[in-house]
Amino acid sequence: MRTLNKYSALFIFLFLCTSGAIAQDYSLVAKDASWCWYSDPRAIYHAGKVQQVYFAYVNSKGDVMISARNQKTKTVSNFVLHEKLQIDDHNVPSILFLPDGKLLTFYTEHNGRFFMRKSKYAEDISAWEAERVIPFGGKKITYSHPVMLKGENNRIFMFWRGSDWRPTLSFSDDLGETWSKSIPLIENKNTNNRPYLKVCSDNKNRIDFAFTDGHPTSEPTNSLYHIYYQNGSFYQTDGKLIKTLSQLPIAPKEVNKVYDATASKIRAWISDIALDQNNRPIMVYTRYPLENDHRYHYAKWNGKQWQDEELTKGGPSMCVVPEGVKNTEPFYSGGISLDHNDPSNVYLAKKDGPFFELEHWKKKGKKWGSEQLTSNSKENNYRPVVAGKYPGKKPIVLWMTGHYQHYTKFDTDLRINVLAASK
Repeated sequence: MRTLNKYSALFIFLFLCTSGAIAQDYSLVAKDASWCWYSDPRAIYHAGKVQQVYFAYVNSKGDVMISARNQKTKTVSNFVLHEKLQIDDHNVPSILFLPDGKLLTFYTEHNGRFFMRKSKYAEDISAWEAERVIPFGGKKITYSHPVMLKGENNRIFMFWRGSDWRPTLSFSDDLGETWSKSIPLIENKNTNNRPYLKVCSDNKNRIDFAFTDGHPTSEPTNSLYHIYYQNGSFYQTDGKLIKTLSQLPIAPKEVNKVYDATASKIRAWISDIALDQNNRPIMVYTRYPLENDHRYHYAKWNGKQWQDEELTKGGPSMCVVPEGVKNTEPFYSGGISLDHNDPSNVYLAKKDGPFFELEHWKKKGKKWGSEQLTSNSKENNYRPVVAGKYPGKKPIVLWMTGHYQHYTKFDTDLRINVLAASK
């Protein structure tokens, strides 16, 4: 492992000469909008009769929202999936397209109920069937991660954090009409332990998972793990069988570590996971030498072992709290995510001057280059997300701008990487 910023003169080159634009120069796609970095996909590109970017969020009234931006006309349409559910960005919906072009959305309360809604028409967010509450074995559920596998006759897998804090799954073989019993996926060490899960898939026959021991506030040696699912079984990164679906749950001690915090004594937290063109997993995550020193890392499986690199310092917590008020989320970073179409593209938010600014990092061979997407902004830029399934050369990136104090107290909007003058 090497620390890139320590040897920047040797390993980092500038691949685009740009100073970036201020946040307000970019097109606004949602006023009053926030999302957490769990529950995916939050933004997805879909091309049918129209080409649109669909994205979901929560506003400061607690409304659960979905929007669609037409790629040709640049117009944005909106729909309230659930009015005043909770003022909490944990409740951000995930989006899944069905084979007929209709949308399924999934969202939860923060430690509450699990909801699903289906659009009445293909590629249309203006009309929806009645909201359903899915009884996934409890009333203290959080997060939603849907995956559809074509190789399993379009079986839909759903992953969430269960009432007992364990990452849990269910599946549907009739496009969400009915669901299997809930099955714990990852065992927790005790009733207070909360493993955090990120999910990605090739959408054919494989699903990959990155997870941690728990929340870094509660786990001083929060390590990082990886497993994948294929054909009814779960495997180590190197392909060794762990358990079948019927043998779940999997205990963290049964899984090889991507990053071992018990050795370094530096806790971590997962941000994103994607698959490269060879179906090898890549992750981005954050290490915390100190609460106010967040370090972004990029870990790639090369077929034999994990190659882990520190990209850059991210700064302190993204939460801006009034003087004298305790920051209860010191491990909330500005955000880092992968382009799932090409995970050599990394988008991150780091403290640069008085505000968090957005950067694009690109790996070419063994070297990294970086460009600033924003600079000299008058407000913070947070939690970038790349819209999934977009085939174009320039990824579609959405992110939060504004002021963020807490997951229940925020004044943020969503912007897209299109300059407002070119709308």
